[in-house]
Amino acid sequence: MITLKDITIDDKALFDEYLSLRRHELSDISFTNLFIWREAYQVKYTILDGFLCIVGKYKNNPPFALVPLGQGNVAPIIEKMMTYFKEQCNKFTMTAISEEIKNEIEQVMPGKFTFKADRNLFDYVYLASDLITLKGKKFHSKRNHINKFKAQNKYLYYSLTSENIDECVAAALKWCEKRNCKESEGLEMEKFAILEALNNFDKLKYKGGFIKVNDRVVAFTLGEKIADDMAVIHIEKGDPDIQGSYAVINQAFCEHEWQDVSYINREEDMGIPGLRKAKESYRPVKMIKKYVAKKQ
Repeated sequence: MITLKDITIDDKALFDEYLSLRRHELSDISFTNLFIWREAYQVKYTILDGFLCIVGKYKNNPPFALVPLGQGNVAPIIEKMMTYFKEQCNKFTMTAISEEIKNEIEQVMPGKFTFKADRNLFDYVYLASDLITLKGKKFHSKRNHINKFKAQNKYLYYSLTSENIDECVAAALKWCEKRNCKESEGLEMEKFAILEALNNFDKLKYKGGFIKVNDRVVAFTLGEKIADDMAVIHIEKGDPDIQGSYAVINQAFCEHEWQDVSYINREEDMGIPGLRKAKESYRPVKMIKKYVAKKQ
């Protein structure tokens, strides 16, 4: 009998232990991401025969599983999770599957699943050096946005610390007020995730940064390493009334905090046209495909 547990901040060491067993590049597969979005995605987990098994459910959509994390043959673990889903009268679906793991599953469980790539969920990966320097014609418009911001605003960049975290909490609440979060279930979920990240800064151990104009936070962001040479940006918010705030915090955060990585993963666009245009405009060097697997 499989018993699932709610994920809590005290589970970080356990999750990190399993995540360290292999390289991960997907933005979904990090403890921070799973923890801050645990309410929206109803994230639960169990340890099954030495594998960390994670399941979730978004709103009224069917439940899903992530690929079990562990060492050895994953096929028997997936089979047990399939049985569990069947016992719960749910169809078995696995999400956030990389190309590499897709190929591994096809080898150990041939013909068991159909795999479908979802473009809306592909991660955008950039050269850190591109986001830091913004050199060349392809970034001409980005430099213009930043230069215009600098001409109009005297600003300072700060690294996030436990001493200044409250300033970003206040900025997050102000952002939600301007975006009318209370009128949108999705924005309320995002507000919860942002506040959970900020309020657990010391325990989650990510990096963050913010910029201030006239002693007020106008943009903040946070991210963490998911591999030796790659960081992921989990959250980035700017004052919608201050043009260029997003471009400035993006460049400043990478310059001050991510000089030691080669790549920056800025997550997916979720099929939102404006977000897709913005992410494409930074010229990703690669897109990380994500597959959904369904039982044949």
